[in-house]
Amino acid sequence: MATDREPFLQMRNDGNAHLTVFFEGTANTIKPLTTQIGLFFTLTDAFDVTGGHLGGVALGQPRKMAFDGCGVTDGLCGTLCAKGLRHQCGLVRRQVDNLLAELQGQTQKLKVNAVGLSRGGIACSYLAQVMSDIPASRCELSLLLFDPVPGDLLTVAQLDLLGLTNTFASKDLSNCLCLSRVLALYPYEPLPAILCHAPVLCRYPTHCMVEEEVTLGCHQGALMAYGLQGPHIDLPSSLCFLRIRRWLIECGTPLDHRHLDCTVSVRNLEEQCLQRCNAEAKKVRPSSRCSHSAFSYWGASIVRNRPDRGVQYLNEQHRLLAGVAQVEDEKLLLEIRSDRTPFPSGLLCCLAFIAVLLVFPLLFQG
Repeated sequence: MATDREPFLQMRNDGNAHLTVFFEGTANTIKPLTTQIGLFFTLTDAFDVTGGHLGGVALGQPRKMAFDGCGVTDGLCGTLCAKGLRHQCGLVRRQVDNLLAELQGQTQKLKVNAVGLSRGGIACSYLAQVMSDIPASRCELSLLLFDPVPGDLLTVAQLDLLGLTNTFASKDLSNCLCLSRVLALYPYEPLPAILCHAPVLCRYPTHCMVEEEVTLGCHQGALMAYGLQGPHIDLPSSLCFLRIRRWLIECGTPLDHRHLDCTVSVRNLEEQCLQRCNAEAKKVRPSSRCSHSAFSYWGASIVRNRPDRGVQYLNEQHRLLAGVAQVEDEKLLLEIRSDRTPFPSGLLCCLAFIAVLLVFPLLFQG
């Protein structure tokens, strides 16, 4: 079996400056550890500049930043309205500007990798907008959006004619000149609509390499920091751990492999995940989850299909673990269906309520 680990045993120094940023979910903290966002921040072998440290660090020294969820930093307004995300992005932009000033007149460029969960994924979108004016010749931005949730009901986003929602504000990243790569991961299991956890499918620049994948699990329950060792692993969290680890290394984020090996046995985890994925792919668990979409007023669907003849893999990560080359237009059990729009029940209820308000007074006239 071709493992996930072997191609990346040696980190390559490309001579560029590196900054890796982590945004936690709404109610989560980096320390104490809540999810894998905090775990990967700890595993990143870089100088922590979260406190606003500018200068005094060698240009070749990788740097990192991390932010607690907006519900932790900004209380109720952060929980309900995502207040605080743009302030966090402003702090990152300040660090980016400082690094670009240090690189002025040199051939190296700045590579910024940002990872965000839930509302932290929306923070990544806002970061792309904040950095949209930086040319690709000077900076390369890569984003990992894990279930980016703006916190709006589909109906609210559909009725947002003035562009006031987080959905409207975060879904279009097509003007970001330096955005070069995006990995967006969407757990397929739905939460009740009233919890406002529909994720958003964004629009990206045409020059950007985009990977959108559906994975096992339910929202941040697929990104827990436990269940990564032992005979009874948590499959959704383990799959996401391996996928995020691969992405970070491919994007140049230096990970402390000695610390990593003490935390998780990657090779054993891969073997267990492959066995469990093969068994999971045979189960009949059809499901559909609603999402916002930059490409459709009505939204899109994140689905788990019924097992079908010829369909072997759950998703791209399952295929990677199996060491099988990608096949064009290969059908997977977990996928995004832009052509399958959610039934607009909330919108119809609103229209029916308005109709009742208009008709009811007429019944008592005359």
